[in-house]
Amino acid sequence: MTAKIRTQRRIQSIDVGFRLIRVLEGASGKLPLSKIAELADMPASKAHLYMASFVQAGLVEQDPVTMRYGLGRYALQLGAAAMRQLDVAQVSREALDMLQSETGLLVFLTVWGNRGPVIIAKVDATVEVLVSVRVGHVLPLYQAATGRVYLAYKARSAIQHVETRERPVDATLKQRAEESLALIRQRQLAFSDSQINAGFASISAPIFDYAGEIAAAVTALGMKNDIDIDPQGRTAQRVHAAAVEVSRKLGCPPDVLREDFADPISNDRKSA
Repeated sequence: MTAKIRTQRRIQSIDVGFRLIRVLEGASGKLPLSKIAELADMPASKAHLYMASFVQAGLVEQDPVTMRYGLGRYALQLGAAAMRQLDVAQVSREALDMLQSETGLLVFLTVWGNRGPVIIAKVDATVEVLVSVRVGHVLPLYQAATGRVYLAYKARSAIQHVETRERPVDATLKQRAEESLALIRQRQLAFSDSQINAGFASISAPIFDYAGEIAAAVTALGMKNDIDIDPQGRTAQRVHAAAVEVSRKLGCPPDVLREDFADPISNDRKSA
């Protein structure tokens, strides 16, 4: 019984201490002890003991001139380590399942591989889709909505080797794809209509990491009759929402994500 009580007290102590860390996390700058204690709803004398321990551990640092407190270097190291350990497939699983449930479409997740966008996870459509989509499949850059998402966000130096190895595409198709990249960045969405498989359409959205760089892309694919490729339609909004949800879990800065869903070219369904 005694051991159980000690363990419980220790957990409670951590919970109390991290109320102070959360105050510092939400602050726009360093704060005086009195303000930290007030926001954490605890006496300043108690807060001081915790802060002293956090300073010693490197989680918190104190300005020697102003005596104000802020997060320390070790807090930054912990955050960076947490980001490195995030598995985008695992983080995306719930959003992919929800997107498939809401749309009934085939949904898949891609990351950038040495041969281009490669599918690493998928959720099958409610109705069988008569097109080959398998984990490990690499998608083309110019014909696929998914590929054009990476064209829009990856540095050209990082994709030149893939462009060189891809089969030559129609010059007109390539030009239209290039011209669509600015609009894809505005929408944070790309669309494909019968450009790989006749009768099929897809919508793809970028997923961003903690640095605001593209980490993956989520795509919904279906028969043209089953998928609404209106940039302001419900399917587009749901694909975008799934990408935003995963991006936030990866620590994406809020200012990177598109919040306003008003389409910059409301009647343009094919240029992207």
